[in-house]
Amino acid sequence: MRRTSSEQPMRSGRSGFTLVEMLVSVALVLLMMSLFASIFSMASGSVSTQRGISNHDQKARALTTLIKGDFSHRTHRNPLPFYPGESTSTSPTSFNNRGGYVYISTNDPYSGLDDLVQFTVSSDMLQEDTDSSPYYGRAALLNDPSGNTSTSLSVNPNQPEADDSSLTVNSTGSSTGAEVCYFVRNGNLYRRLTLLRQPLPVAGRDLDEQPQTSRGQDYFVSASGNFSVQTASGPVAADDFLTYFDYSAVAGTAGAVPGPAQFIGISYLNNELETPLPPLVLPALGNPHKRFGFDQFTGKSREHTQVGGAFIGRFLHAETSAVNFNWPQRQAQVFGTNQVFGVGNTPDGNPLNVANPVTLNISTGVVQEFSNSSSGTGRGGTRRMEDLVLSDVHEMKVEIWDERLQKYTTPGHNELYRLQDISGNSFTLPGDYHQGRRFADADAQGPEGSSLGVFDTWHPGLGTVVNPLHPPHIAYRYTPPVYPNGPTRPGLPVGPTAEPDRQTRRADNRGYWQPGTQYALGDVVFVPWTDSTRGMNPPDGIFQYDEIQTPKFQIAYRCVGRQGTATSAASPPGFPTAPGRRFRERNDELEWESLDNRRPLTSIRMTLRFYDQTSDTQRNLTLVIPLTDRK
Repeated sequence: MRRTSSEQPMRSGRSGFTLVEMLVSVALVLLMMSLFASIFSMASGSVSTQRGISNHDQKARALTTLIKGDFSHRTHRNPLPFYPGESTSTSPTSFNNRGGYVYISTNDPYSGLDDLVQFTVSSDMLQEDTDSSPYYGRAALLNDPSGNTSTSLSVNPNQPEADDSSLTVNSTGSSTGAEVCYFVRNGNLYRRLTLLRQPLPVAGRDLDEQPQTSRGQDYFVSASGNFSVQTASGPVAADDFLTYFDYSAVAGTAGAVPGPAQFIGISYLNNELETPLPPLVLPALGNPHKRFGFDQFTGKSREHTQVGGAFIGRFLHAETSAVNFNWPQRQAQVFGTNQVFGVGNTPDGNPLNVANPVTLNISTGVVQEFSNSSSGTGRGGTRRMEDLVLSDVHEMKVEIWDERLQKYTTPGHNELYRLQDISGNSFTLPGDYHQGRRFADADAQGPEGSSLGVFDTWHPGLGTVVNPLHPPHIAYRYTPPVYPNGPTRPGLPVGPTAEPDRQTRRADNRGYWQPGTQYALGDVVFVPWTDSTRGMNPPDGIFQYDEIQTPKFQIAYRCVGRQGTATSAASPPGFPTAPGRRFRERNDELEWESLDNRRPLTSIRMTLRFYDQTSDTQRNLTLVIPLTDRK
């Protein structure tokens, strides 16, 4: 039988994909591309994050090296603030390791944007860091004011240009000593370093710390008030001291107008008192009047635009190199005029006087009055950014160790701790640096007329013999009795004589030694105070430092032996002025031992918080820095 055409097998005529198959394949391709894009994005983000972490680590290492390197060369190795009149002959602590100063100002205790730490360093201090490289800064070749002698450094070597031991002009000076300051302004961390003049000895003789020609003429004294420097284009008359010299200096007092510049030398690290006692403005950096950034006439630190104003820390290189800053060679001027900078009918031209207000330009971060522009919107002089350490810094918090609190806190805090005495009684007690433990005569010694938030190692010769000035804080193990019968201010939660000691948990402090008194083992006393007649005035019932015998309160005396009635004698025994000495009184019934009553500031904690724009990440760096040498 023959099949018909309709009975033939069917053949497929399909030659491509269907629409559904195309949509599925496109969806799969898009899905794979999305996955690849996500993976690539994640990988890129991871790389960016890792780069940010790497940048943070690099910045943290650099900051750690820089800050710890400076602190390892600090000159004040045992930060015990000097008490009024302290001297090498009466102090139990050597002055050799208490050179220069340590100054900490925290201002608002709740802010990490207005803290400042400033201290002196020496490359000869090798206890922690064996790098003895000197410190370097800018210097210029000076011309003889009279023009009578050669500008050659071999002929006139007593000038900062030769301090680096090179007789070739290189615009560089050096010294083993300097002042260093750290602070944050406008999101930038700054480190301002100023050298202490250390001229090299020539032919076996020491040169004067004030630069002089071979004929003994001061380079900075001239009839015009300018000094002359050599530049590539020839001699230039200038009064912009901090444009040409990275050296600590103050203004001389030539009549009513301050000037010319007087260099602060390496010898100013010595805080020993002269005999007889010198006047208020002492040739030592322990004296705030001589420090960089402090008003030399009041001794106050300039840290704000005005009292209660914005924090500026220290004047930047951008500001001190402005053409109208001038200080300390001459008075500062209003930009573009011959008008002296300052307020009132007789402005003093002193930019370090906080009574002369300035304005901080938030957009530039530069003080408008020294921005090198009449509009106040300039970015400063020729040396801008030279003191910049790190940008995008959101915080620099400085805290000090409080032994009583057993924690880091700010000086002048109001924190308390609880302690049970040996009998189980509970007490609420203030820390070592509580505001109630400040000394009454130290109230007005801070940057804004208050010592709250300030730690300062101070100088022993400030004030007068009758009215000496006390540092804001001295941490005592046993606090002296309360004002008006002692130097401690009122307002402590518990009086010093009732305060249990943290170690013994006993109220051992018996105040001043009294005659005919029964003392028990462990009782602690101080050298007696006698309210004496002061000039023509009768005794006033108010403690004065010259009314108590040496050693004031740096030494206390603990009863370590008693027998019989154990009653003190009718007159004071001979109290030793050094710790670790034993002595007896009243027929050997009482035995006492002298002990060092002071606590040094053992360490500080610096917390820096900075930001990396590339990775949009933030980093916290905490540095715990010891301030006493390890034993």
